[in-house]
Amino acid sequence: MRHEPIVLGMDVGTSSAKVCAVDSDGRALGLESEGYPTIVPHPAWAEQDPDLWLPALAKACRRLLKRLSIRTDRVKALAITSAAHIGVLLDGSGRPLRPAILWSDQRSQSEARSLADAAGEEIFAIGNNWPTATWTLSHLAWIQRHDPGAWKSTRHVLLSKDYVAFQMTGRMASDPAAAVSALLFDVASGDWSDRLCALAGLSPSTLPEILPIAGEIGTLLPEVAATLGLSPGTRVFNGTMDSTAETFSAGVRQGGECVIRLASAGGIHGISSPPRTHPKLISYPYPVEPFWLSQAGTNTCASAVSWACSLFAGDSENPDFAAWSALAETAPPGSNGLFFHPYLAGERCPYWDGDLRASFVGLGLHHSRSDVARSVYEGTTFALRDALSVLQERGFVLSNVRLVGGGARSRLWSQLVASILNCPVQAAPLADSSTGAALLALMGLGIHATPPGGTGEASEGGPLYLPEGELRERYDDAFERYRAIQKCMTGIYHSVLR
Repeated sequence: MRHEPIVLGMDVGTSSAKVCAVDSDGRALGLESEGYPTIVPHPAWAEQDPDLWLPALAKACRRLLKRLSIRTDRVKALAITSAAHIGVLLDGSGRPLRPAILWSDQRSQSEARSLADAAGEEIFAIGNNWPTATWTLSHLAWIQRHDPGAWKSTRHVLLSKDYVAFQMTGRMASDPAAAVSALLFDVASGDWSDRLCALAGLSPSTLPEILPIAGEIGTLLPEVAATLGLSPGTRVFNGTMDSTAETFSAGVRQGGECVIRLASAGGIHGISSPPRTHPKLISYPYPVEPFWLSQAGTNTCASAVSWACSLFAGDSENPDFAAWSALAETAPPGSNGLFFHPYLAGERCPYWDGDLRASFVGLGLHHSRSDVARSVYEGTTFALRDALSVLQERGFVLSNVRLVGGGARSRLWSQLVASILNCPVQAAPLADSSTGAALLALMGLGIHATPPGGTGEASEGGPLYLPEGELRERYDDAFERYRAIQKCMTGIYHSVLR
């Protein structure tokens, strides 16, 4: 047993790097993470230093190997995933020219609207997605306009996971889902689109080659292997987007199966073939062909809970999420009439409006911290239900639902999801994008010719939550008021920002 091969999954997440070890049977052995800062130079902006990602992965990797007493010669391969839509501009020496704009950044709204007005239908037909401020295409248009010095010096554009893989192997490569997330990819031809690249002012030669998901990129360079604590020559395989990898790790293999994600961003993910695209949905190729994943995503989910916990619980450095969730449970359903709209960074589905802002409505002297805490959990869940309406327009029905992400560890939040969305949900709190990356590494090695059927403890064994009849009816009424408040407040949000 001590000599069986082990693979690692590495995820460059929105707020932290994660490394997961998986054995040859696809069982998760352990996970470590290491955070890095997000820079917010202006309201609704979000960017990171790309050169913080690999050192964070290295710290997490070394801790994991030490904690699990894994000999480096047992680690045969790794694969990398990352948050989507994060472009890294490189000079001729392969060095970053500027901070990377994150998917949640709203600065490129004007450029996105211009792209949509000029060529929205064409972009959607080529790339299966509608141009908004979340896509790399819009980010590049903003950089071209506002940072001409960096733009003029750009020789390569990589997505975040592909930049890390390039640092590890010296090879520039991407996968179809990451390429789609740039909104520069022609889904029909399976290659970079001349037309979409022209809209971005790029030559396709600036972009990396496209390899299959789980395709081999290369082997670890000696100096990088030393940094990670791994053997030189460890094989590196293509991962994919974090949302698809996390859904994959939860065992979703058939059309109609679904994941609800309570992570930094929230999302409801369903897979189908052919893809059920919609201008308000995000759609990516899935690791199991011929499926595509369609995502009804919200901008701030667990990040809204983290924000509220840090702000109201009095310890911004080490917020106690378990205590915050327990506090919220002491408040009554409906939070004594307090409503929270979680638009801390604008909102994605169903509004795609970067000018929306978060608010507490109905706050009075009678409210307690527990009411505030519960209203944040309720508001983020209402936002998921709001987003679900677009998936339902495309014929999705919630079935066999797994609940993933750090939020799945909260009993209250998981129960709210079941009652507010009116569906049974199976918590899979150990399912993770880094675990999904490790499963892809197993496929790349040929240990599994077909996708492993989940990660054992990661995809099974969590509690099952059922809708509670009395709560469901109460929350149906509360959700209608939540939407009415959103409609009334939209004009106020917009006027404040102008």
